[in-house]
Amino acid sequence: MTTKQARGVRLLAAVLCALGSVSLAGCGRAEFKKVPVSGTVTIDGKPFSGGVLHFYPDPAKGNNARADCLSPVRDGKFNLLTTAVNDRDSGSGAPVGWYKAYLFTDVPGAPTNIHPRFTTPEKTTVEVEVVENPEAGAYDIKFTSK
Repeated sequence: MTTKQARGVRLLAAVLCALGSVSLAGCGRAEFKKVPVSGTVTIDGKPFSGGVLHFYPDPAKGNNARADCLSPVRDGKFNLLTTAVNDRDSGSGAPVGWYKAYLFTDVPGAPTNIHPRFTTPEKTTVEVEVVENPEAGAYDIKFTSK
């Protein structure tokens, strides 16, 4: 191998190492720490059914997750799933942090007695903190029609 070829090989190796370092730096990004989130949803003390419960990240309380956490509610029960910007951050559960809980009821069969303040993240008054070790009933959501 000539000196010129050896320099080319070293240059190629240096470029590949640099590219490898850049790609590894991206791999070091922490993924969302998701924890299981399930519970009940009631309206005026009765099990809610027929809509979708959303947990909207609350940036005012430090939750800047770029994710949507939601679940259909059937017979008053839900299990959250996360849909995130990166597929690797999506899946069962929700990232820890503060959320505003609201109901999406623009679906056939959903109850109509839900106060409008519970149907958007901007208006809802229901706040929930997702933690690693919640107390029993921590994620039971109670809405009222009044």
